[in-house]
Amino acid sequence: MTQPQVKTPSRAHRQHRPAGTPSMVALVLLTGVGPFATDAYIAALPELRRSLDTSATVAQLTLTAFIVGMAAGQLLLGPVSDVRGRRGIVLVSTLSFALLSLLCAVAPTGGILVLARLGQGIAAGTGVALGRAMVTDAWQGTQAAARFGSIASVTFLGPVLAPAVGGVILDHGTWRTVFVALAGLGAAMAVAALVGLPETLPAHRRHAGGPRDAVARMAELLRDRAFRTHLAVLCLAIAGFFTYIGGSSFVFQTAYRMDESRYTLIFATNAAGMAGAGLLFRVLVARVGAGRLRAAGVAASTVATLALLVAALADRSGELPLAVPWALLAVVVAGMGLTLPATTALAQEAGRRSAGTAAALQGGLGFLAGAVVTPLTGVLGYASLLPMVGAMAVFFVAASGVLILLARPGVASQPLHSPTD
Repeated sequence: MTQPQVKTPSRAHRQHRPAGTPSMVALVLLTGVGPFATDAYIAALPELRRSLDTSATVAQLTLTAFIVGMAAGQLLLGPVSDVRGRRGIVLVSTLSFALLSLLCAVAPTGGILVLARLGQGIAAGTGVALGRAMVTDAWQGTQAAARFGSIASVTFLGPVLAPAVGGVILDHGTWRTVFVALAGLGAAMAVAALVGLPETLPAHRRHAGGPRDAVARMAELLRDRAFRTHLAVLCLAIAGFFTYIGGSSFVFQTAYRMDESRYTLIFATNAAGMAGAGLLFRVLVARVGAGRLRAAGVAASTVATLALLVAALADRSGELPLAVPWALLAVVVAGMGLTLPATTALAQEAGRRSAGTAAALQGGLGFLAGAVVTPLTGVLGYASLLPMVGAMAVFFVAASGVLILLARPGVASQPLHSPTD
């Protein structure tokens, strides 16, 4: 079923260079608009519920639908791009994002808005998966890893900037205005893709077949121990991180009686540290190697989480100073700034023979892992730090365990090499 040159991806890649080199600006837009669009209108959910005369549940479903769409877009269309090529699908998805954003802006009912958000998420998720695949097509080794670091350092700021930008828009308009702005951003993304993203997967490197073959490629990658290890580390680390994302606002505002502005300051500071770690990854990856930087990131997040767990267990009186969880959570988040781009680079290198499918599995399963654990703190309780930090510790310790116990010798720590190395 698979052509012989696909069996030896590194040799094929060196003999046949990609048809063009993608623009980093276009790639950042392609992979960053989705995370930005997730949170841009959160502050307007109550107004949205009132204006559409719907329930709070339906209003929240507009967010859930987008997250589900993000996962589905990556899992469904990433593998298709291994057969059809990247550029055509990217152009359709970016234009679709812009048009569906306009549909969201004029949606007359909550149900139509939920469906439009689902489609918008599918379009955004497609861009995320294909952006990763295009990096893998165009660059190898440390060159690819450095670009994953650059993309990550920018996209990490999306969840922080989105609510702030959305708040500014809401000061001068309504929730519908937010979606008009997203339509404009989608149009800019489509233009950037048209101008700056050539086809990176030539016909001779594409796979043949339909849906059954796509499933077979997914299964083949999941049987690959190296790829499977990287995917497990990614999903577990994301689970720990999204437990923090989903629970920290409740914990800080309840246990520490903190107002929204002070919590936003803490969250933004930590996210800035994560973006800084992403830039540090780009600088160091050629010298240190993605594997070692990933190990350092996982170790930092795990140790900081365990230290915070010990502090929470010892805090019988509930008087743990705010500086302690703030500082330790900053280390956890900064560690993710190394872990995410490093694991992405390592997994894409391991799955280079089917780069679109590899990106689909990473993004789709990682996003699903995050979506599943986001409400965990609400279930376990948030009157103190302990439930949230305990859940985070489970995931980060498990991620460390995968690296230590399940990785084949050299898999987790081997550096990536560029073709010119």
